[in-house]
Amino acid sequence: MHGYDLSNFKNGKAFIHFDGVINGKCDYGPRICINTKGEKLFELPDRDMIVNEFEDEDIAFVMGNEGKYAMLNNKGEFLTDFIYSRFYGGSEEGLWEANRNGKHGHIDINGKEVIPCMYDNGRHFSEGVAAECFNGKYGMVDTRNEVIIPFEYENLCTCKNNIISAQKCGKWGLINKNNEVIVDFIYDDIYNWSTRECLAYPASKNGKWGFIDRYGNVVEDFIYDEMSLVSVDEDNAGEFIQVIKDKRRAIYSTKKKSFITDFGYSFFGYFSDGRISAHKNDKVGFLDTNGEVIIPFTYDSYCMPDEEFSEGLCVVYKDSKAGMIDIEGNVIIPFTYKKLYDCQEGMIWAKNNKNACGFLNRKGEVIIPFGKYYCHSMCFNDGLIPVWSEEMGDAYINKHGEVIKIKL
Repeated sequence: MHGYDLSNFKNGKAFIHFDGVINGKCDYGPRICINTKGEKLFELPDRDMIVNEFEDEDIAFVMGNEGKYAMLNNKGEFLTDFIYSRFYGGSEEGLWEANRNGKHGHIDINGKEVIPCMYDNGRHFSEGVAAECFNGKYGMVDTRNEVIIPFEYENLCTCKNNIISAQKCGKWGLINKNNEVIVDFIYDDIYNWSTRECLAYPASKNGKWGFIDRYGNVVEDFIYDEMSLVSVDEDNAGEFIQVIKDKRRAIYSTKKKSFITDFGYSFFGYFSDGRISAHKNDKVGFLDTNGEVIIPFTYDSYCMPDEEFSEGLCVVYKDSKAGMIDIEGNVIIPFTYKKLYDCQEGMIWAKNNKNACGFLNRKGEVIIPFGKYYCHSMCFNDGLIPVWSEEMGDAYINKHGEVIKIKL
């Protein structure tokens, strides 16, 4: 497989193409889609087409030689022409945002423009509606492109729990899908990162932040400098907010309408597996969703990554060496590595003190020997990872280090 460019597998498929030199000249072969057995599924008709991987919905976005995109299904059939400048987003309604000729719309998994590309700008669908901008004003449409909220706002955010942050006359308030004002337009900004249980919303006034409820009552006074999310999981997005005051940080629960920590912290990561990393006195520990210290502040803060748990394990550093702990703080991978990466599919990318890379399993056993391959990725996908060695060139290997033969 010398000279091949190999993408990551996703949904059991990957794209490969020749990207090397033949008879002293650069040559670029067609994009070929293969399965996890290395068998050819189909080939793109033009060798200049570019595609990375399939999306979660098992469709791919292909760029043609004029820089325009089309949608491709998992059989190699094009569902649209090459007329789009961008696809992005995706939503709970199964619609993708699309841009064509400088206009915004939405396309379904069959390639149909459910919402024609006729709007100046827009957002993804949520709870059956999407914000769109028409002639410089925002409104909301449903999946049939019928206007639900008239185009009379300067900005609209995504609908959550039938609550929409809206801007009018330079100020922000809250409305619902019936276009009823539930919080007056008196704020500089309002964040709506709601879960179903959120009872408070970050809002700013006169350069300071506080919290209001959905009726406009002030829950926390406007005395804070900044606010941001500390959870991006769909199940609790918006439930926990990082609040900054005088360069110190605390976590506020919008579900409990109260702070779960004091302002004794200099940095927070993101919640994952019910834990969040916290920096205090130049050390890192972990809190639970009640703000209680579960894992003591014993780890290095100056060389920490995002400190998120993945498959129940998290990379931490001690005396500048990387190891891994579980959600109770038990050391699972000893502190003997220069770098470690998240556990994915039970495999952990590691770099030893000689700067050689390999893979460990969850027990810390070396599965892919250090220095045997150059890895194009830090994560296994569908049980495979693209690698390179001087002996065999580019190839895929499985979790046992066995080479998957490509059958073209």
